[in-house]
Amino acid sequence: MKQHLKNFDFPLFAIILLLSLFGLVMVYSASFVYASLDPEINNPSHYFNRQRIWVFAGIVILLIMSLFSYRRLGQLIPILIVVTLVLLVAIFIPGIGVSSKGATRWISLGPIPFLIQPSELAKIAMIIYFAKVYTNKQDQLHNFNRGVLPPLIILGIVFVLIVLQPDLGTATSIVVACGIILLFAGIRLHHLLGLGAVAAVVMYFLINSAEYRLERFMSFRNPFADPSGDGYQLIHSYIAIASGDMTGVGLANSVQKSGFLPEAHTDFIMAVIAEELGLIGVFFVIGLYVALMFVGIKIAKYAPDRFGKILALGITFQIVSQAIINMAAVSGLMPITGITLPLISYGGSSMLINFILVGILMNIAIKGNIARRGENVIKDEIAV
Repeated sequence: MKQHLKNFDFPLFAIILLLSLFGLVMVYSASFVYASLDPEINNPSHYFNRQRIWVFAGIVILLIMSLFSYRRLGQLIPILIVVTLVLLVAIFIPGIGVSSKGATRWISLGPIPFLIQPSELAKIAMIIYFAKVYTNKQDQLHNFNRGVLPPLIILGIVFVLIVLQPDLGTATSIVVACGIILLFAGIRLHHLLGLGAVAAVVMYFLINSAEYRLERFMSFRNPFADPSGDGYQLIHSYIAIASGDMTGVGLANSVQKSGFLPEAHTDFIMAVIAEELGLIGVFFVIGLYVALMFVGIKIAKYAPDRFGKILALGITFQIVSQAIINMAAVSGLMPITGITLPLISYGGSSMLINFILVGILMNIAIKGNIARRGENVIKDEIAV
């Protein structure tokens, strides 16, 4: 334990702590009006109290996972993949899957007041799976059929099951993270470009195959064409961002969260941050994610083996890319995807999964620090 603490990555822990505690404050600010007006809740602290439990549980999970060797995760891949696929299929079984707002994305745990979102578990499973498989296939990456294709079949199955929920946003974020792992694993450029082209064609087909997706995409291009319909949420996000200016209207003083901006404490919490804290608050959040990216890259650089390097990069860019997608959607730079802002938005499953990912990243950092200090000791002894 002493060695563990000595090699603990405190900058990483500080960034995660700042993101989650700042998110806790903003969840309360963004939700207390909505929670007060909801007759079934009638408690302004409802979402804050739940988020507080998840943040505390997440920190504990992070510390536990930092003790669990990331190398053992490679041995658990078959179990992770099977459990993930079973849960993704179980969603569609009547009485097990839970529907909300036209989507079935959760599994009820019966008497326990908590819902599992299997697509969040899929993030962990696919990152570990891709990092391990492509580490083992380094000498076969030149051969597409033998070295590159097999894991993509599993990814395709996971992607389809998540899209059927429907949840194209989460499915896309998983594909993006896996694509980043492919890039860092070192597959040939023409293979990567070919896969990107296939992904673009699939995305085009999916957008055009469902009317609500097409309408959402068209509203992103011109939300003012349907201001009371598909463009409503994005327009009020624009108003929130514009109202914040540089310094914001003040914490808890947002107007848009008071019944105008849907999902103010989840998908669109960044709009509330912009309104209440202005560009200063926005730059603060962006700065934390940028710092997380650089810390993650540094951890990958000093990881003791290739699996650790690729896994660290996969985890880092899974979180960062999700943040980019969320902020781009909130600001109208891309279609609304329903993806939350990691470690800040309200949500139990996503919060705990992100803490698990960071716990794995922390363990890689600790193993890397131990290896580096061991190398320094050897060098010093040789020099003497």
